[in-house]
This record gives sequence, structure tokens and C-alpha cells, in this order.
Amino acid sequence: MNGRPFLRFSVAALAIAAAAHAQAPMRNPTSKIYVADVEGTTQITTAKGISLLSKKAIYKGEGTVFQTEATSNAAIVLSNGTGAYFDVSTRTEIRGFVQAPFRPNRTDMEEEPSISRTHLFINYGVVGISMSKMAAGSTMLVDTSLASASIQGRQAVFQTGDNITIISMFQGDATVQPGPMGPTYEVKGGREIIVRPGKPGQPNTVEVRDITDGAKEGQREWLYERVTTADSARKLVYFEMQTDSDNSITLFDGDTPGPQIVAVPVVPANPPVEPTVSAANLSGR
Repeated sequence: MNGRPFLRFSVAALAIAAAAHAQAPMRNPTSKIYVADVEGTTQITTAKGISLLSKKAIYKGEGTVFQTEATSNAAIVLSNGTGAYFDVSTRTEIRGFVQAPFRPNRTDMEEEPSISRTHLFINYGVVGISMSKMAAGSTMLVDTSLASASIQGRQAVFQTGDNITIISMFQGDATVQPGPMGPTYEVKGGREIIVRPGKPGQPNTVEVRDITDGAKEGQREWLYERVTTADSARKLVYFEMQTDSDNSITLFDGDTPGPQIVAVPVVPANPPVEPTVSAANLSGR
């Protein structure tokens, strides 16, 4: 009778040891960023320092900072299929971006290739975002100094300044927390939320309304151009996993052998004459 508990204990111990051994070689995946286009001078800050952003370059996702000047803009694509457009005079930090490995051959490039968790912080400026169809379990968190937005998809524009944050949802929904105090707000597609600082000790002031031109004629069109530019950038490249490629980047940090994540530019049947992203092609305020 005493042998049976001992046997069960031994089997359980072996199972735990085997599981630990099987999990030991696993490493946390690292995400990647593809630069779809750059107009003017844009700085990128990585662990290696500050440099100028260059078109078609690929960088590690998490921890990078993008900063455009008054006459420059840029568009990037995250390896989860999210396109982001940084307008003039914009600074954005990618504070978190982790992604699970995905199958080598995908059939639907409109779907996110694997579960990912993304956290952006917009210090100031205007950012347009266009996302793939999010995988179940994925998260997209976008913060500013005044608000935090959990984006369920798929297209949004953020306008951020010292005393205002405007989040315009063109497609999909977002849950917005306007500061540490006060309730959360559900912002549906076609609507926007405006957050301003409250009085000392009071919550921020909030207004939710339909996306309209407001006091500036053509404002809705101006916003939509930013989100469609991000969407166009997203469609310029897709990511896949390969075991052997001269232009590949390893999915894992370090020199661990194994599958590699590869950015594959999409060549259109009829290439456009003008660049996809250009400050000259976007209307001004």
C-alpha cells in the first residue's frame, strides 16, 4: 500500500522534470518593425543609440522611439500587421511589443499572424493607426499624458498635446480611461473622445462626439488621410517565418538557431508614381 503513493510521486516528479526540461530552451520572442516610408528627417532611438530612420530598414520593436521634425513624417509596420503613421512634429515610444511565434505559411494576410501585446506612448503629435484583424488574446494599448486607450481595432487617429488628447475611432472600438480618476468610456467607430486636464484634484474633462469637421473645415478628411496612410503602409509588407533566408532576422534575441521572422515587401502590379507616404501628398490643417 505504501508503494502506490511513492509510485505516483515518482511519476509526477518525472513529469515535472520532463516539462521543465522541455521548457528550458524556450525564449521570449522579440517583435520587429519595418520602415515603410520616410519623408524628411526622422530620428529613431534604440538600445544602440540615436540614428536617422531609413526606408526599408528593420528594427527590434520593443523600446524604440520615433521622433519626426516639423517638415518630416514616417510610416512603419509592426510584425503583428499594424501600420502606424507619424505626422510632422511627433514623438512616439514603443514601450512594449511582444509577439508569439507564428506558422511559416499564412493564407490570410489581413489577420494578425499570432497573439501580440503592444503598448505605445505618444508624447506629442499626431499618429494614425491601422491594424490587422486582431488575434484572440491580443492587446493594443495606446497611452498619452491624459488618457489610456485599449484599442479593439482597427483604425484610429491620436492627436496629442500638452493640454489635450483627441482619439478618433474610424473603424472598431476603444475603451478609454481619461486619467487616474473618473469612469472609462466606450468609443465606437465614427466617434471621438476629447480629453482635457481637469482642475487640481478633479478628473480630466471629457467630451465624446461624432467625428465631424468641427471648427476646421476639412478636419475629418485631414484625419482620415492619416489613418489611410497607415493602412497603405500596412499593405506594403507582410511577415512570415522561414528557416533559411539571406535577409532574415531571428525571431528570438541572441543567436539561437531556429525559425526566423522575415519582412517581405509587397510589389504592386502597377507601382504608383508618387511615394505612398509623403508630406506633400497630405493636406495641411
